[in-house]
Amino acid sequence: MAFAETLTAPLTPPSEPKLAGPRVPPKRLGFFELIREARDNTFASFHQAAYEEPVLNMSAFGQRVFLVNDPAGVKRVLLDKVENYPKARMEIEALRSLFGDGILTSEGETWRAHRRIMSPSFDIRSLHNYAPVMSQTTEAFLPRWGALANGATVDVGAEMTALTLQIISGTMFSTDMDSMTDLVGHTFKAATDKMNFSLLDALPVIRDWRMKRLIAEIHAEFAELDAAVAKLIADRAGRGGAGPQDLLARLVAAQDAESGAGMTPQEVRDQVVTIFVAGHETTAVAMTWTWYLLSQHPAVEARLHEELDRVLGGRTPTQADLPNLPYTRMVLDEAMRLYPPAPGLSIRSAIEADEICGVRIPKGAGVAVTPWVLHRHKLLWDHPERFDPERFSAARSVGRHRYAYLPFGGGPRVCIGMAMALMEATIILATLAQRYRLELAPDAEVGLTARITLRPKTPIRMILHRR
Repeated sequence: MAFAETLTAPLTPPSEPKLAGPRVPPKRLGFFELIREARDNTFASFHQAAYEEPVLNMSAFGQRVFLVNDPAGVKRVLLDKVENYPKARMEIEALRSLFGDGILTSEGETWRAHRRIMSPSFDIRSLHNYAPVMSQTTEAFLPRWGALANGATVDVGAEMTALTLQIISGTMFSTDMDSMTDLVGHTFKAATDKMNFSLLDALPVIRDWRMKRLIAEIHAEFAELDAAVAKLIADRAGRGGAGPQDLLARLVAAQDAESGAGMTPQEVRDQVVTIFVAGHETTAVAMTWTWYLLSQHPAVEARLHEELDRVLGGRTPTQADLPNLPYTRMVLDEAMRLYPPAPGLSIRSAIEADEICGVRIPKGAGVAVTPWVLHRHKLLWDHPERFDPERFSAARSVGRHRYAYLPFGGGPRVCIGMAMALMEATIILATLAQRYRLELAPDAEVGLTARITLRPKTPIRMILHRR
């Protein structure tokens, strides 16, 4: 356990609740079991050794795939030798059907140029402009719950999606947010619902047929949204900087500091679509699982409430308050450890043979880094199934490898909106948790499904209590 947590956590108490998640099989599954168990989540097929071995050979269907969980090995794949481990072709094709050639899917010099152009829109000065929109939009959300009777039942996932859609629409489209929110929400739900991959997609004949059909269906789903975004881009470009200084305007006007070049309307469209997923879907998912975890851990919830009441006293938080809410941030960090919004980074293909942590990786082999497994690995975390926000305290974080925890990825392609997403999630939790508790409905069934993000399999019904 050379790279385990620095401090040993207390023994798990007998009353520790069993949290939602797939059953971990004790040994490698057979072919038909593999297909059945991985129908909703590919990580449901990972057997016990995946959570115990630093590098696991989990080859299937004639393809060699190595699951990497040693942080030094993860760093080698995502940073040190990143050029040797590009994303697999099937994954790139699937993601491009959603995001076009955005920052998530572009490669090489195109990606580097776009990253340079977009970075100023996510720096600390830009965050100062976005924070008031986040606070104001979350505060404006409160009457939605205030209109409900105390003890009313809500679908917490739908509620968080509605809120984060309003926030990203406000930061990106400002005055046009009302016309875009419903259209964006409908389009992304319909499109991501179609991203229903299974292990059968690793088979060449099935893979190619399904991918062709998927791309056509997703393009059809995006037609109306694409037309609306194109109109807004043309409007911002025509105003020459005289219009609202929202995120869309910044992207339209942005130029590469090295070449002086900007982005074409199509490139801006692709970045807008990519940011929307990062800006509302992942945050909504993170908040959904955070409310679920708090409902199962009353002592954690009570400590969260104490900090919020002491620091904020009932007022809506601003960006300046965030450094004074360390436990609130720890709650979010731990929720994203147990339920990472993007549970599987990707399967990459080795261009040349390599060695990772003493394991030979043949040329052409697949290499997988999966936050769901990494965040629950027994060599990295004490009592990994336990919800323990204190593990992210300053004292217990000393010595933790940067690549042991990847809610936003790692390496040069770490999520460009990480700081923005953390600020948004903290403002949402601090604003709502001051006024409400959410209790899991007695008959609620909580399951998981992975469609790029880690969604509840069915709506998580929670009872709303005013504090």
